[in-house]
Amino acid sequence: MRREDTRDKKEGQIQDERQRDYATRFKAERYTTDGFCLHFHRNTELYCVNRGEVSVLINGENRVLTEGQACVINRLESHSYEVGSPADITYFHVGVQYMDIFYRVYPQKEPARWLTDDAFNRAALFPLLTQVREKGDGMNELEKVSVTAAVFAQIVRRYGFSERQHVDHPNSSYNIIDVVQYIYDHYADRDLGLKKIADVFGYSPKTLSALITQYIDVDLRVFINDIRVQKVIYMYHDPANRGVPLTELIERCGFVSKMTFYRAYDRNFRFQNL
Repeated sequence: MRREDTRDKKEGQIQDERQRDYATRFKAERYTTDGFCLHFHRNTELYCVNRGEVSVLINGENRVLTEGQACVINRLESHSYEVGSPADITYFHVGVQYMDIFYRVYPQKEPARWLTDDAFNRAALFPLLTQVREKGDGMNELEKVSVTAAVFAQIVRRYGFSERQHVDHPNSSYNIIDVVQYIYDHYADRDLGLKKIADVFGYSPKTLSALITQYIDVDLRVFINDIRVQKVIYMYHDPANRGVPLTELIERCGFVSKMTFYRAYDRNFRFQNL
């Protein structure tokens, strides 16, 4: 693994619940990607390919998107991106505050996942995302709600819906978000596991395990180590840690052994040029 100063590049991709997935997240960016490992967000993401090809995996379903095509990643859906060569993409992250109107109007629906009509996307969706990229920070709350509604109204008009994979019990999706936030805040704790997290949130281990399986669809130990490996990579490329050995960073991030780290690294970053 080669150390270089890629912190700015990785900072926009590393999953961090506190910094990126707050309820009022309203952000579109365009950049060149070399792919990214399995992760998820508490918010909705619209992912668009401007140039190149990206193999997108969402909740176990894979599709290669080409120029002008896009996809919707709904909240808490695990997803990854893999490319053969760098691709030019645009993403739009929409906080739950602005998606609330969609779920009020369509309580048992999700936006369609695969948006493959490139001509429609370029005419109806991409200009709206450009508007968000260029003016989003200066929009007031009503404008943000309006633009979000316009984006997803176009998606519904052309592509329709997909059935929701689960029906929320009261506040259940927010409970799992709190659990995920706790994991992100305590990833360096070597004792972090099902029992400890269950005790913190007042669940039985069995109940918490079922909740995690329902919403995250990945083994908790794997999920925790996936977070840890992302933190190691981020710290490794941080100039502030330039003289710190990799083994020390691995220990700081809660790994019990180098072998566990390398298994997580190979699983998540096999297509990254690091």
